Amino acid sequence: MRYAIFVLFCMVVVRTVAQTDSLAIYTDSSAIAKSESSALAQISRRDFNLNRTHHAFSVAVPVGILGLSLIHTDQYVRQSVNTLLPGFRVRIDDYIQYLPLATQLGMGLAGVKGTSVNRWQVLATDVLASAMMAGIVNGMKYGFDRRRPIDPETGLPANNRPSFPSGHTATAFMGATLLAHEYGHRYIWAPIAGYTFATATGVFRVLNNRHYISDVLVGAAVGILTAELAYWATDAIWGDRKIFKSRHIRMHADVLRYY
Repeated sequence: MRYAIFVLFCMVVVRTVAQTDSLAIYTDSSAIAKSESSALAQISRRDFNLNRTHHAFSVAVPVGILGLSLIHTDQYVRQSVNTLLPGFRVRIDDYIQYLPLATQLGMGLAGVKGTSVNRWQVLATDVLASAMMAGIVNGMKYGFDRRRPIDPETGLPANNRPSFPSGHTATAFMGATLLAHEYGHRYIWAPIAGYTFATATGVFRVLNNRHYISDVLVGAAVGILTAELAYWATDAIWGDRKIFKSRHIRMHADVLRYY
């Protein structure tokens, strides 16, 4: 009887030790998987932000350089427009400049899911982009103090505000870039509509004799750059946009499958 109890006791001890070892191995594997996944997620986020920064400068900088290189053609373009479309005046550009940003912000406030986690992240990105855009545009305007195109009918500039760069165009392209980043992965019309209205804004600013073509191109560059940098900054602050979440889930699954 004692021998049977002793054997039973030994079997229980051996089973417990085996379970403990198995749990330890599972725990170690889970810890390694979690650590590995976290490291991969950090690399993914870093690479994504670096790609976004690269995209910001690879798009905005060439557009800005093109605008600066066309300064010497401003008067020729201005004269051509006055010849082809004398007296052209519409005010639609005063309104459509806000359409891309209003669409992005409105969809976010309405709860339409984009790349941002919540409405506050959308709002924070928009506020940061707008603040940077306004600061850069106004700083350049009063720093360069370039006069507006001359109105051929009056012989005077369109208004007394400096011309370079175009604030309307900067606002429009900033909004278009914000809209494209937030909803372009779900709705193909988002970037198409946003950049169509942004381009139309720039074109109308030239046709309305309010800006030179170089003003418009540099304004577009400022708008794109500030929107990109705002998304980069809020990604760094929150670090949990849905584009990252989807990557994290896939990496967790891959790592756990490996172990």
